[in-house]
Amino acid sequence: MLSKTASSIELMSKRPIVTLLVAASLSFYSGKLQAEPTASYQLLMQDILINADLWDTVPRIMASDYAFEGIIGVTITEADVRAAGGTWNTVTGSTNPPDRAYTSASSPSNVALGFGYPVNFADALPVVFSWPVLPSTVKPENFRLTLNTGAFVQPEVVSISPNLEYNERNTVVLFGEFGNRLAPGDPDAIYVTHVEVVEGTTPMRLFGPSGPVSATGLSKESVSAYSSPTAGPYLVGAKLSVMSVLGEGAPALFSGNLPNDGVALYGDAAEYRLRLLTSGGFSADGVVSMLPNKFSRYFRLRLVDGDGVEHWLVETDVDYLIGGYTLRILGLADLGPVATDEMPYNDAYIEDHDNQIDIILQGDEQAMRWITGVHIPAEGLYSPFYNPGGPGNNPTPGVTYSSPGPAQLFPVWNALDDPMTVTYVVPEPSVILLLILGGATLLLVRRRRSAN
Repeated sequence: MLSKTASSIELMSKRPIVTLLVAASLSFYSGKLQAEPTASYQLLMQDILINADLWDTVPRIMASDYAFEGIIGVTITEADVRAAGGTWNTVTGSTNPPDRAYTSASSPSNVALGFGYPVNFADALPVVFSWPVLPSTVKPENFRLTLNTGAFVQPEVVSISPNLEYNERNTVVLFGEFGNRLAPGDPDAIYVTHVEVVEGTTPMRLFGPSGPVSATGLSKESVSAYSSPTAGPYLVGAKLSVMSVLGEGAPALFSGNLPNDGVALYGDAAEYRLRLLTSGGFSADGVVSMLPNKFSRYFRLRLVDGDGVEHWLVETDVDYLIGGYTLRILGLADLGPVATDEMPYNDAYIEDHDNQIDIILQGDEQAMRWITGVHIPAEGLYSPFYNPGGPGNNPTPGVTYSSPGPAQLFPVWNALDDPMTVTYVVPEPSVILLLILGGATLLLVRRRRSAN
């Protein structure tokens, strides 16, 4: 764990203010829970929403599934991760890949950075809301989880991490003790069946078109990712809008995978964005990152033209001519930065592993308006998706891992005329300077990468 902390600080060595914040956030950790959450967590959970997506006209929970068990808060060595039931990938794309290329397990100190406190051998459950949350109002006491045994549990820690960017923030990830890996029907199986937002000391709030609203009383049934062969992650939203980089940023400490938007990856060719919202993390095996140039490995787009003729778009960098209008798929975004010689698109590439994936498009507006669905075939030449509890490419024999997700044809919400976004910024005065510096840092990184 000490070596992990040291490597985190070294990574930030070119950002002095951020380095101090990392050191302050980690200095507490001596194996016992500190009284106050880490400074990094407090910075992350400020109420800053910029061009954040709405995914429905009403507030609701879109997904709240029991994702994976026991690998959050683990010492990051192959032996310890495998002992906890995690997996350890074989990585060929680098001689010195980061830990995240090997495993989706997290160390206690890294959990503390984004969740306020360390945990040990915890389970994960993301709760996806149709409207963004006001992060400062999100507390563990606001969530009550019902188990199949009839017992109620509360998460140990909660955060908007890894949905860090200011135009995201509608997913809250819960870590705690939620169950085991046995399938329903086994007499010893324990899993979450229902998730409810309760008031606690203060209500949790979402932000909608007319301002803040209480989330108290929202609830959703929960499905275990160990319950069936296709119980893994799935799409809960798909929204088409004009490309915008407004809100593409995060506190500087959490900006390691930025900029990752469509313009950063594809330049001025990025004209439209089909943003996908997922129920959980999306990965081809549970560990490996999604790559911006792999649209055709996972997706197809369905169009129905003005004559009612169906068209399927399956390749990138091809000008599809449909009804006299052109549409080109450029690739995926909202993953990691554009490839470089030092960081090519391979199995050592690291993306943000959040609940958003963008399909970036170029072409005529009328062709865009004919997009009706995004298809995940999940078979044959198309890979299914796993959440971070998946088996990786080198699973431990005899260990149960989370299941892949289902095939889906998901309808696209056309938001070309109204992007259905909201903005709300009320940071604490003490962090305004850090936010400004973080934005300046992101701008500098963009300029340097553009120059290269």
